[in-house]
Parts: sequence; structure tokens; C-alpha cells
Amino acid sequence: MKSMPNILTVLRLLACPLLIYLFAIADYLWILIIFVLACLTDFFDGYLARKKNFKSNFGKALDPIADKILIITMSVLIIVNEGDLIGSLAIPFYIIIIREIIVSSLRFNLVDKNKSIDVSLLSKYKTFIQMIAIGSLISFMIYHDPYVFVGYKVNYLTIFLISFVKFFVWLSAFITVITGVQHYKTYLKLKK
Repeated sequence: MKSMPNILTVLRLLACPLLIYLFAIADYLWILIIFVLACLTDFFDGYLARKKNFKSNFGKALDPIADKILIITMSVLIIVNEGDLIGSLAIPFYIIIIREIIVSSLRFNLVDKNKSIDVSLLSKYKTFIQMIAIGSLISFMIYHDPYVFVGYKVNYLTIFLISFVKFFVWLSAFITVITGVQHYKTYLKLKK
């Protein structure tokens, strides 16, 4: 039972190839289901590690990596498969991808010094908001056909959903930049 958080983290990683396949066949309902389940593993692995004291160095290292791989995978898949559909919303996804790669590089740079950048509370919120943003975009893709973005079948619910999706996508990019700067400052202190 003590290894359950690590098993959940590995399951989150294993969801990524399945999500790639589901995007290839454009099965958005299953994409949403698998993505939500993967996001729930992030909550439960953290809960078990903290509340049941099932912490491990392996889990501490792998959990943020699994989060980044899941978020980067979904961001790339959305841009590649739905770039025309999402239009300018591709910009925050590019910001998210670039930040996650940079912060991961900084973390790996500190490994040989036996130091690490701790995950801040704001970074945890960032991951949660990224998951909400991606989940809401996938939900919207299930709810509407692609023509909605070019003015076809627009109604009040559509306008609300588009606003909701845009808000969370841009909010996640904004917080992503803020935490990226925080991690860079921490990296500079630890590098000395």
C-alpha cells in the first residue's frame, strides 16, 4: 500500500500514449475521460503521500515530471490536432510547453548538485488550473462541432463556454509564467 502513490503517478504517465492514440482517432469523449482520470491520480497520489505518510524520494521526483509530461502531451496534441480550431488559444499552450521544458531543464541541472527546486503552492495551483483549462477545452470540443469557432451555431451557452475556456487557458499561461520566474530565481540561488 505504501507504493500506491507511485503506482498512481506511473498510471498518469501511462495515460499519455493512450491519449495520443485517442487524439489520432478523434475520440474526444474518451480523451476527456482518460484525462480526468489521469488528473485524479495526481490528486490521490498527493493525498496518499501526505495524509498517509506514503512519501518516497522516487515519488517526490516522479510526480512533477508526470504532471509536466501529461500537460505537455495534451498541449502538443491540442495544437497539432486542433490548431485551426483553437486559433489564438495556441499561444498560451506554446507558453505552457516552453515553460515546462525550461523548468524541467533547470531541475535536471541541479541533480548533480544534489539540490532540487521544491514545488510551491502556486505551482500546485498552476497544475490544477492547467488541468481545468485543458479539460474545459476538451469538453467544449465534445459539446460543439468545429464550426462554432467561425460563427456557426453560436448561442448564449456557446459564448459562455468559449469565455470560460479562454479565461482558464490564459489564466493557466499567466500563472505558468509567474511560477516559471519563481523557479528560475530559486534555481539561481541554488546554483551557487
